[in-house]
Amino acid sequence: MLKNLLRTSALLLFVFGTLQGTMVPALSLEEIVERSEQIVHGRCLRTWTSWDAQTRAVWTHNEIEVADVLKGGRTQTVVVSEPGGRLGDIETWIAGMPRYEPGEEVVVFLYRTPIGFVRSRGLGQGKFTVQADPASGELRVQAQLGGAAVVEPAGAARMPRIGLQQLDGERLEAFKAQVRGLVIRQAQGGRQ
Repeated sequence: MLKNLLRTSALLLFVFGTLQGTMVPALSLEEIVERSEQIVHGRCLRTWTSWDAQTRAVWTHNEIEVADVLKGGRTQTVVVSEPGGRLGDIETWIAGMPRYEPGEEVVVFLYRTPIGFVRSRGLGQGKFTVQADPASGELRVQAQLGGAAVVEPAGAARMPRIGLQQLDGERLEAFKAQVRGLVIRQAQGGRQ
């Protein structure tokens, strides 16, 4: 009886905790570069919502005008789709899911889903906004976790790596140079 009560209490704590936010495994810069099919720097032109093909979920689509391709094929625009949004009387949001605003400048790490949509890798870990430093005017990147709890995965010890949150405030050109360097090293078969 006590064992069942403890199990039920643990389950309720887990459910309550996950309802408060989304837990996502932490990705390093090396991992997110390797796992992304496309990495682009650009500006959000527009956003809109629609149902998926099976009319099961609302998706928010964000058209990004591409200024620079860091990984993947050349393209002028890419549509980044994330689950959630508002469509009529239906509104769903997922903590940690990146949101885009028209005019917003971003660097995004992308992959294609089984249903054909392109999404950011690792929820909000795959989106960095680009903003001018108020003092110097230099362009800098800012991580956009959007309420997600980033947790280290359990298991084997990991090699030293660059954590995505460590990159907050990094100069845009230095950030892009790091990403390009990793893309080249990974294409040559070497991993950092």
